[in-house]
Amino acid sequence: MAVATASLPAPALVSRLAPAKGAQNVRHAAAEGAESSDKQLFGAALAGDRDALGKLVGRHERALFGLLVRLTNGDRHRADDLFQETFLHAMRAAGTFDRKLEFKPWLTAIAVNLVRDEARKRKVRGEVPLEGGVDDQEYERACAVADDNPGVNAERHDEEDRIRRALARLTLLEREVVLLHFYQSMTLVETAAVLGVALGTVKSRLHAALTRLSRMLEPPGE
Repeated sequence: MAVATASLPAPALVSRLAPAKGAQNVRHAAAEGAESSDKQLFGAALAGDRDALGKLVGRHERALFGLLVRLTNGDRHRADDLFQETFLHAMRAAGTFDRKLEFKPWLTAIAVNLVRDEARKRKVRGEVPLEGGVDDQEYERACAVADDNPGVNAERHDEEDRIRRALARLTLLEREVVLLHFYQSMTLVETAAVLGVALGTVKSRLHAALTRLSRMLEPPGE
C-alpha cells in the first residue's frame, strides 16, 4: 500500500515526533564536516588507528545511542551494551560494507538487527520487556536544549514522556520505522534499506504506527 507522508491521518503528529530542538548534535556535526569522512575513519580504525575509532564512535554516539534507548523502551543499560556491540560487530563485519554506500545507514542496520536478535532471545527466555523508565526521561532531558522557563521545561518533558510511553506500546516493527524516519531523519527509501524491506512495506508500517500513535496521544475527552 503506497502511503505518502502528507496523506497520513495525523499531520500534526509529525512535528511532535521530531526530536527536541537541540537533541541532535548539529554543532558537533558541523565541526566534524571538514574532517575525515566516516569511511576514511572506518578504514583507519580497521588498520588499528584507535584515534580514528574514537572519532568515529564519538561522531555517531549521540544519535545511535538515542535510537537504541528508544528501541529498548528506555533501558539505558541494554542500549549501552547494544551500542558497544554495534561497533564491535561493524569491525568484524567490515568485509560486508559496500564503500559505494553511506556508512551511517549500514551502521544503523547493524544496530537494528542486534536489537531484533536480542528481543527474540529475551522472548525465548520469557523475559518481560520493560516499559520506558526514569533513565529514559533523564536521557531525554539531557538531550534537550536548556530552557530558563521552568514551566516550558515541565510541559516539554510531560509531552516527551507521553510520546515515549506511546512509542513503547507500538510493536517493534512499527517503532523502528517511526524512529528511523523521524528521530534519525532518514528518508523512507533509506529506512527501507536499513530494515531490508520493500518501500511499500515501510509506508504501510509507518501509516499503521502513526494511526495508532495519533489515537494514543489524543487529549482525553476527544
